[in-house]
This record gives sequence, structure tokens and C-alpha cells, in this order.
Amino acid sequence: MMATTTKTRRVNTVPLIAVAAIVGIIALGYTLVSAVEAQTNTSTSSSSAGLPTNIQSFGWTANGPTEFGNHKEEWHGVGGGFNFPQSQVNIAVGQIFTVTSTQGKYFVVGTPSSNGTASGTLTFTVTGKLSSGYILSLSSGSLTVAGTTYTVSSGTAQMNRGATGITGSGATTNPTGQFLFRATARGTFVGSTGLVSLDLQSGSSEYLVFLSGSVSG
Repeated sequence: MMATTTKTRRVNTVPLIAVAAIVGIIALGYTLVSAVEAQTNTSTSSSSAGLPTNIQSFGWTANGPTEFGNHKEEWHGVGGGFNFPQSQVNIAVGQIFTVTSTQGKYFVVGTPSSNGTASGTLTFTVTGKLSSGYILSLSSGSLTVAGTTYTVSSGTAQMNRGATGITGSGATTNPTGQFLFRATARGTFVGSTGLVSLDLQSGSSEYLVFLSGSVSG
């Protein structure tokens, strides 16, 4: 009788272990889902941070020059891989076009309350044409920020095959500086309006610069 009783208890223990394991798996899954949702909510709430809120009144969003009012540019070609969703605009090597600001704003990095008006011109030359877009040189230009005018001395950039977006970097002289920039056109960069954002550094000073204006070429 003792042997029979022991066997029965062992058999009855197996379902209890299985149930405990299932409960543990469910609890672990709930913990992981909660962690992922918390991370997603944190990322979403902080994704628009980094730019002063008063820049909204200038027509920009925290995502930079890819959004302007109700207009949103799509970056393809160079910026979006090699699926080539855009039709390639026919721009000849050697063509020159200039972005001239009609309004502009700058913010001191780290001190967004220090800001003011900015202006500038950037002249590009098309130096190469590829299946995924265009290679550009920043041949000349100037940037006026915080009362100082920086002369653009050099720079390189790439433009997508639809001629709607440019990214690149450049350098200035008098005073010496360097900058990263991104630009988008409402239409194409073959005569339209454009938006440019720059991260300009010169010595110990660094500025976020936002320009909008016309494109001629």
C-alpha cells in the first residue's frame, strides 16, 4: 500500500510542475512586453527633442529641413538605398546652382535661448552623375551667423536622383570653421525654393543654422 500511495503522489505532481512552468512563461512574456512598450514610449516622447520649441514658429519641425509646414520631402536614391523609387532628373555635369536665403535663424548649441537671424548663400557645381544620384562640390558661398560672416572655401555633397535632397560638409575661412549640412527642395534643385540646416563650428563656438530661400541655376 505504501508503494502504491507514493507512485500516485508522484504522478499527480507532474501536472502541477507543468502548470507552474506555463505560468512562469506567461509572466516572463508579460515582463518583456512591458519593457518593450516602455522603451517605445520613451523613444517616441524624446524623438522630437533637441531643437528649441520656438523654432516651430519659423516653419521648421524638430526633424529638420525634411518637413516644412504641411510639406514633407521623401529622401530616396543616395539616402534611401538602391531601389531607385524616384525618376532621375536630367542634370548635366558642370551645371551650377545657388541657394540664396530669404530668411534664416541660428541657435547657439547648448544655449538655445541665445539665438538670432542668419543668412547665407551656397553655390554648388555638379561634378558627377551616377545611377543613384549626383556628386556635388560646394564651390563658393557665405554664412552670416551672430554678426560674423563666414566665407565658404570648400565642400562636397551628394544629391539624390530626384534632385530633391542634398547632404554634405564644408569648410569656411575668415574665420576658419567647418560645417555639416542637409538641404531639401520644394520641387528640385534646378530652380525652386529650398531649405538648408547646418551645424557650424568655429573655434569654441557652435551653431545650428536654418535657412530658407530660392534656388537659381
